[in-house]
Amino acid sequence: MEEVVISRTLQENIFAIFGGYTPRRRRITADSFTKVEYRHRSKRNKIVTARYDNLSSFVVLEYLDKDNDEQQYKEILMDIDTLLDLDDYGKTNTIVDCNSSLSSGFDEISTISDFSNCSFGSEYTTSLSEIYNLLSGEKSEELLTDVLYSVQSLMGATGGGVWSVGGGIGVAQTHPQSCVTMDQVKQVLQTAFQVTPENMDRISQDVQSRPVPEVSLHLNLKEAKDLRAKTVKGTTNPYVTIINPSTGQSHRTRLEKDTLNPKWNQEFILRLHNLQKDVIHLEVWHEHDAVTVKQLTAVRDIRGLGRLMKGTTAQAQHHASHLLGQINMNVKDVSRHGIVEDWYPLEKKDLEVGQNKVGGDVSREKERGTLRITACVSSSAAQLGRTDSRSYDSLLAHLIHHHVAATNNNNEENNWSKPLWPGKVSGPAAAALAQFAITLELSDAAVQLSWWRIGSQVSSADPDWILYQLHQVQAALGKGAYKGETLTELQVSLASYVRNCIEKLKDLQGAFPPASGVHAPQNLKSTLKILQAMQSHLATRCLLDQEDFPHLQELVSTALSEHTKCWWRSVIEEQLQGVRTADEQINKVINIVAEAHTFLALIADFYNPVIIKEMNINYMQTAYLSVSNKISPCVRPLIMNIYNRMPTGGAQITENSDDGKYALEVGTSLWQLYRNLGRLHALGVCLPADLKVESGVREYHRWFSRGVMRWLELAVLRAQTMIMRAVELDSLEPVDAYFNFSSSATDTIGIFLDVKNWWVKLAWPDPENSAVLLTKILEDVCSCGTQYSDLVREKVQLKFHQENSSRVFITKQICVGLNSIERVREELTKLPEHFEFERLLEEVRQGESGSGAVAARQLEATVERLIFSAAENMESKVNEFVETVIGKMQITLENAVNEACDSQSPTPLLSRTLDPTLDILQSHLNSSNFDRFLCRTWEVILQSFHSNVMRNAERRRPNYFGGVYNILEATLNFFSPGDGKGLDRQAAQTHEYTSVLELLESLRKTTESVICQYYRERYEEQVDEILPAKAQLVVKLLFTRSGKLIVEVIMARDMVVEGETGSIGSSHRGFHHHHEPIDSYVKVQPVPAEWFPTIPIRKTKTLRRQDPAVYEETFEYEMSQQDDGVSEGFLLLTLKDYNLGRTNTFIGEAVVPLSSLPCVDSSKVYTVPNTYLKMTTPGLDIGYKSLRALQFRTGDKTATSFLKKVSKRLLDSKAKNNSPLKPEDEKAGSKSPAFRERLKFS
Repeated sequence: MEEVVISRTLQENIFAIFGGYTPRRRRITADSFTKVEYRHRSKRNKIVTARYDNLSSFVVLEYLDKDNDEQQYKEILMDIDTLLDLDDYGKTNTIVDCNSSLSSGFDEISTISDFSNCSFGSEYTTSLSEIYNLLSGEKSEELLTDVLYSVQSLMGATGGGVWSVGGGIGVAQTHPQSCVTMDQVKQVLQTAFQVTPENMDRISQDVQSRPVPEVSLHLNLKEAKDLRAKTVKGTTNPYVTIINPSTGQSHRTRLEKDTLNPKWNQEFILRLHNLQKDVIHLEVWHEHDAVTVKQLTAVRDIRGLGRLMKGTTAQAQHHASHLLGQINMNVKDVSRHGIVEDWYPLEKKDLEVGQNKVGGDVSREKERGTLRITACVSSSAAQLGRTDSRSYDSLLAHLIHHHVAATNNNNEENNWSKPLWPGKVSGPAAAALAQFAITLELSDAAVQLSWWRIGSQVSSADPDWILYQLHQVQAALGKGAYKGETLTELQVSLASYVRNCIEKLKDLQGAFPPASGVHAPQNLKSTLKILQAMQSHLATRCLLDQEDFPHLQELVSTALSEHTKCWWRSVIEEQLQGVRTADEQINKVINIVAEAHTFLALIADFYNPVIIKEMNINYMQTAYLSVSNKISPCVRPLIMNIYNRMPTGGAQITENSDDGKYALEVGTSLWQLYRNLGRLHALGVCLPADLKVESGVREYHRWFSRGVMRWLELAVLRAQTMIMRAVELDSLEPVDAYFNFSSSATDTIGIFLDVKNWWVKLAWPDPENSAVLLTKILEDVCSCGTQYSDLVREKVQLKFHQENSSRVFITKQICVGLNSIERVREELTKLPEHFEFERLLEEVRQGESGSGAVAARQLEATVERLIFSAAENMESKVNEFVETVIGKMQITLENAVNEACDSQSPTPLLSRTLDPTLDILQSHLNSSNFDRFLCRTWEVILQSFHSNVMRNAERRRPNYFGGVYNILEATLNFFSPGDGKGLDRQAAQTHEYTSVLELLESLRKTTESVICQYYRERYEEQVDEILPAKAQLVVKLLFTRSGKLIVEVIMARDMVVEGETGSIGSSHRGFHHHHEPIDSYVKVQPVPAEWFPTIPIRKTKTLRRQDPAVYEETFEYEMSQQDDGVSEGFLLLTLKDYNLGRTNTFIGEAVVPLSSLPCVDSSKVYTVPNTYLKMTTPGLDIGYKSLRALQFRTGDKTATSFLKKVSKRLLDSKAKNNSPLKPEDEKAGSKSPAFRERLKFS
């Protein structure tokens, strides 16, 4: 026996992922090869054992210890006899010899031993050629003689040689109504009894020598209803007269007084002369009462008076009775229907004879009432050889056999295309049966029983017709019509029919083949309805109990189970006979599973709906469990044996290895087997949960876990090889005019699609294991995507070059290569969507286990990290290459920026350097890669502009920076043209761009404009209240229309002095505190001073030791708001502390834009309100862009003089630490956007 070594590690890994199948293990002894015991634990926790004496027919399931890390595995391949002996749970029931024959069969014992054996190909009923011999027990000639005697007597003597047939004939149906002759009847009898013309003539002569029997009509007048009222009381006095004109016989019923619904129940016998022509007249009469005073007093209305007058007139005319209506009854209609009982409407006297038909509705002008009559024709049977119903049964069998045979001979098609026998016979046969029943004086119930007994044995009889016959027999049985021997015959016939039906159900597909179309389900439906009708009817159920029949539902269920077992036996015998090796068995097992699926699908779609509806038996459930539990020991050992032949997990796998054929790959035999098992498993999805666990294939997918892992290993190997080959052959040219990526990207995406298609076809049924498996697949696919990006990047890197004489930095091939990486990366991000991972997670969440939600979250997080990591990795490859290109372009870009700035023209940068490269990028790169290049190029260009500005800030004039400013704006428009092709303009205006632009804005202005900008920044600080207040100054500021600026300094208060200063009269010289009275004054001047050279600086008088200090001084300036510089200028008010012999102390200042002052008439000066100004000191110089710009102008005296002046007013660190400003106030001030922008400038 072959020994295959399997790694324990690989087995554990598979089990961890799939919960794999682990066979039972034991040690093989030295004598194990002579006799092996196979033990199998059933679902009921019982150990079932089978012993085998010959190991040549199968392989044994074993584990042999070999060292400590490996085990030897040997798997069962069950022999055919073992598979045949499996019960419905896939277990052997007894000890079976491997060499036992197929005839050993199933050991299950049925509730009725007669039905336990398979009967494929057997006839369900005894042939009709034997039926009439078995039932009759007499010679055919004697029967024919009796039949001819009855025909001769009823048709020849009293029938006039013809007989009317059509419509119902007892319980049979014939063709449309017609008349048949005696010759036609004789011809049918001769053919049916298969006699020669000579014998037929001899028998006819013998019949003619017999005396003619007496034929009579038995008429029972039961009652009438709804007669017309003829008395004053609204009643009538009815009686009936019966007349046979052909014989002159007449009868009269008794008189019923004062009723409209009389009841007679009187029987009369009338001799008949001609069955086809005799008509019986029945007349209903009203007998008038004598006129009395009592009748006169009973008159209540006009109608009563009229009836009284009519009665009086009739008596005066000697008319004792009044005809209410009549009935004309044709005897031939009675003879054709057998026993007739019906309500007949009364008609006028003037109707012609023959117009009233048995059971017919005759239109009438007025309702005259109806008469209930029972009638039948009888004949003397003294001259017959047999007078019981068996003679009728034998005749019926002969005629049905003749009719069915003639019908089948006229139809040469296949059996199921032939029409079923609907219970009809020919007209002459129906006439013979009717006349013979009359002669035998059979009751309707007896005739009905004969038709049931004979018709139910006809295999081609229409089940609907048989069901109708059963209902008629059950109705008669319920009325007690059958007793004694007749009841016994009915019991035997019922049992025989049940046995025939059970035999049909055992051969369900043979008896009701799907090829017959709608006929098979309809016949099956009717057959089951018949059985259900027998079961549900109390009387027939009692008869079946006497035959020891169980409940018919149980019997049907047993028969269907037997059908399943017989099918399994035939399939196993056909497919596995003589097959031994695994390679031989695998194709046969594929066929077995495929046939099992077809068998079960046929049951589910074709038979089960009918069986459930009619018998409430779910045959699909029992058949599915039976077949699936037989499939499991047939398939699983074979698969496990195959996969345990594969190398261990540590072995190297190659694409061309022999074990590759065992990978679960589309098109292989194992793949077909897996798919067939999947379809078989899908049929059981609709089973209840408690039955699903009993299915033998509920975990079929676990049998193929090793195959799935092997396919994944091969798939990764093939994918890597194919990707390497695709990149090698890739010329980095677009695949067509519509796409900008290369063929290698298409090939790689095609590989992903192949994996996805395989996954969809795999349809792994376990959601949780499926999610784990899909995670592994996605991981492998992502690794292939990463490998592709590495290969393409290396190839693109080799093609990248830059010539010194050229300003083109990137080629078309490089663009296509980058696009290919990006295309594959985009596809990777869509993998969960393509593989429907979200749907799978939803199935995991709704799983039966309580941990579904937790598992789903973990799997979702894992896949998200996996996809994100792979996409980020691929994107980083592109970014690395972009950085490489930008790094080599940086020197050229810096030179182009410097050249453009020196020439004060954007042409060297835009037209000569950027335009050729970006044109290639825009034409051949996709949007994402193009945006990457634009962003990085833009960042490098901004850095170059910043370097250029910083390098030339101290040695270039403002007009130079004005040109650079324009070039920077042109470059921004180049990168953000506004047509959606470049960078988003808002995104392009980065912090670096804003910083450079603001610096250029300051550098390109004149010194006076920068100084003005400084005061504007100070005014913004004053408005935003960023800096702490040092004092509050109250002033009135305005322009007059006459061209004067009026500044009225009113007072100052809350003055704060910081530092070691002192006023002239201070008692705490050098150490005075905050808010201590000081010697203050206010200085007023328009700024910038260069814009107002003729305007003098004014200041108030010094107020000693006052806080508040009230100045109330007014200064006037010859100045108009329309003068040059006024609209952009400011009014600077400075508050100082006067120090004797030392420099005065700067307390604070306030800036007011001249453009914000009101302009009024001189007479309206008083209407201008006071202005309250917060006096502050300048903050750190690092926060003012204007001061930063002035610092670069070291050669400008105005700039240096102004910086020196402002620097004296800036707070040093010591003064800042001694500031009364609270920490929270400092934090609040730092949150101002304007202030943050000033801090960021550095």
